Amino acid sequence: MKVFPLLFGLLISLSAFAQPTASFSVSDNIICAGDCIEIDNTSSNTVVASSWSFGGAIPSFYSGANPGEVCYSGAGTFTITLTVTDAAGLTSSASQQVTVGTVPSISATILDSLGGSPIPDTLIAMFGSAVITTTGFVPGDSITWSPSNYITCVNVDCDTIIASPFYNTYYIITNTSPEGCIATDTVFVEVLFRDSVKVVVPNAFSPNGDSKNDLLKVLTNVDSDNNFLNGFIEGGAIVEMNFEVYNRFGQLVFRTTDPHEGWDGNFKGKPMNPAVFVYRLDYLLINGLSASLNGNVTLYR
Repeated sequence: MKVFPLLFGLLISLSAFAQPTASFSVSDNIICAGDCIEIDNTSSNTVVASSWSFGGAIPSFYSGANPGEVCYSGAGTFTITLTVTDAAGLTSSASQQVTVGTVPSISATILDSLGGSPIPDTLIAMFGSAVITTTGFVPGDSITWSPSNYITCVNVDCDTIIASPFYNTYYIITNTSPEGCIATDTVFVEVLFRDSVKVVVPNAFSPNGDSKNDLLKVLTNVDSDNNFLNGFIEGGAIVEMNFEVYNRFGQLVFRTTDPHEGWDGNFKGKPMNPAVFVYRLDYLLINGLSASLNGNVTLYR
């Protein structure tokens, strides 16, 4: 008869120790060689001891609740295992994998021609081109170029380009691995900016709605659309400007700082009569040169 109270008390004693549950979270499961992760122990139910194995990381093992920063110097797939123990000696384990990607490489070189020989001189004539090729790219990587304008990819991987900048440009090449690891290189292309870049204001315009010479605009011979064969396109070489137009009484009738904006011949919403106007232009070019222009322009109807 006395056995039953003893068994009942033992059951109560054992039930007081619920089996621990091992769990943890990592800051990132996909990293690059040389990177580190943070680990947070989220185990439950009165854990009194935690033992960690990081599968080739630094450190390789750790005893304690939270290991802090864990770093991986080489590429591969590694298993992190946590084993926890409670006061009754019961244990529980949990594991997660971390993928460590290889850091890619990339190196850019200027060639004298497509498929030609490397050259140290990166000086090209304005409106000219430079061939830039790279080494280090492997299938699965992804190459991007910055800036991305005025370049033509030679192949589908874009590891070789033809660059046609019309001012000095640093090209940054970024090679990204499938795991998101990044390598970069930079190449400088110097452009012989023409001292004879033309910045002009037409001496007449006719805002009559025929789509021909309807706006008075500042024009340059460096095209904003990168088509250097189609004559003058407004604002192609201008970084900053102040363009003002005055009537014969000295009244300001138009002003803009936008190289792409022109005057439509209106003042305060009303068309102005045919007349001769005076303009003043101050501008800064993309090569750092600045100058001013003054002159007359005739408005025709």
